[in-house]
Amino acid sequence: MDSVGSHTLCKSERLCSRKVLEELFSGGHQSVSAYPIRAVFMPSEQAGVRIMVSVSKRYFKRAVKRNRIKRQLREAYRLHKEKLLPLPTEGGLDIAFLWTSNDELPTEKVFQKMQNILQRIRESVVHSS
Repeated sequence: MDSVGSHTLCKSERLCSRKVLEELFSGGHQSVSAYPIRAVFMPSEQAGVRIMVSVSKRYFKRAVKRNRIKRQLREAYRLHKEKLLPLPTEGGLDIAFLWTSNDELPTEKVFQKMQNILQRIRESVVHSS
């Protein structure tokens, strides 16, 4: 059985630094996609995996819908993050999950897409190291 704290998403796992985000989106990153989720990621010096979730106002004008999709993405990551761990490299990984559609999906579909993306990120990290 899993340990009690293994399925948490604490503050240290969130990507908040503006400097790191600019670096992540400016270049030197890799990307995988499982429509409608796109993940942009790059290795970092800080240990562990840090994530951010973004849903554009262009796709969902109402904050209620944007927040629901962000909750779905965070929950899907929280439940399936063990697919990434332990990382095969020293240091860590910074990941940004972006929603690229104007359609909402059922939570089960979001979970499937997230599993697919995390598996592909893991394969990509293993091959690049």
